[in-house]
Amino acid sequence: MTSTDRAFDHLDGTLSATEVRRAHADMREACPVVHSDRHGGFDYLTRYENVRGALTDPASFSSADGVKIPTSALRPRVPALEFDDPEHAQWRRVLDGPLTPRAVKALEPVITAVVDLLIDDFAAAGTADLVDQLAEPLPAIVIGRMIGLDQGEAVRARGIAAALYAAMGSVAFPARYAEFHETTQRWLADRRERPREDLLTEMASGVVQGKVIDEAGATGLLLAYIVGGHHSTGSALGGLIRHVLTLPGLRDELRADRRGLPRVIEESLRLTTPLQLFARTLRCPVQVGDRELPEGERVLLDLAAANRDPREFRDPETFDRARTRNRHVAFGAGAHVCQGQHLARAELRIALGRLLDRLPDLRLDGDPVESGLVGGSLMTHYALPVSFTPEGAP
Repeated sequence: MTSTDRAFDHLDGTLSATEVRRAHADMREACPVVHSDRHGGFDYLTRYENVRGALTDPASFSSADGVKIPTSALRPRVPALEFDDPEHAQWRRVLDGPLTPRAVKALEPVITAVVDLLIDDFAAAGTADLVDQLAEPLPAIVIGRMIGLDQGEAVRARGIAAALYAAMGSVAFPARYAEFHETTQRWLADRRERPREDLLTEMASGVVQGKVIDEAGATGLLLAYIVGGHHSTGSALGGLIRHVLTLPGLRDELRADRRGLPRVIEESLRLTTPLQLFARTLRCPVQVGDRELPEGERVLLDLAAANRDPREFRDPETFDRARTRNRHVAFGAGAHVCQGQHLARAELRIALGRLLDRLPDLRLDGDPVESGLVGGSLMTHYALPVSFTPEGAP
């Protein structure tokens, strides 16, 4: 069977986080396939088994028509996210350079320095909004530094990327994309005139990791790095901080012993799931439950619903800091698994660690403000007010 009355509009920015989560759960428990007539018509897949199955079957579930519904024709496809093999594998090799575990390990001193600079700005105040002052700017600045931007330009890139992502699916998108394109082309033109030892100069040369790229390819790479890695990591960090400051005893437990931090990060990612919906197009008929989806059908894979599926996770709504079998799909799975996952985990670990080291009595100081879906996929925090003993206070 299918269900249409439970399908929600993922582009409805008026829905609260609670309403979105309720919609995920209602669809998941209704039936394996939930149809929506909106945006040209598509099906939601929400159960863990089906979502992971689609993620790990790129031959049947293609990304080449775009991972958004509706698809925007106003921007280049995002490497390697919106390509199938063999182009997908080629783009992954290009993107992998600064994102391998070894490269991320070498970048950790930069991440730590950026975290400390951001904490420096509020550590003496005794209060802060950790979204605006840490979680949201950190990944944008780190990615900017990674590709070759200085601190000031990386901060500006943060604003452009935020505006672009928020405009997805709206009438404001063409103007925001034009701003992003003009800015990135200016960076590349500068590197052609004044080359440096950085990734932007390599992009400007037209050859990256042995692959020839044109203007659209360079813009797509910058979309992948700056937009793809910014908002998801910022959302994940906000969720992690909130969990650590909300769950009784967890902050002090991690202050005393960091060995449990990896499991805490994975459980927070499962429950937070920053980027929640990714589209695919069927390249052949596929059986899901008792329904055969036809070739050409568009589907939205609901990662957030899958990550709270009771068929896969015991007590799925509970934050279990000791959960051992945690095969969440917050970073996707299969050939298209997020290439930035190592960088994201490093930023989460380092940022939380420096907060606990420098502001040991950090605590919530008001209600966090959580978004619904931004840009049709992202769930994040708009505010995370905290207080603490000012650094340096007697």
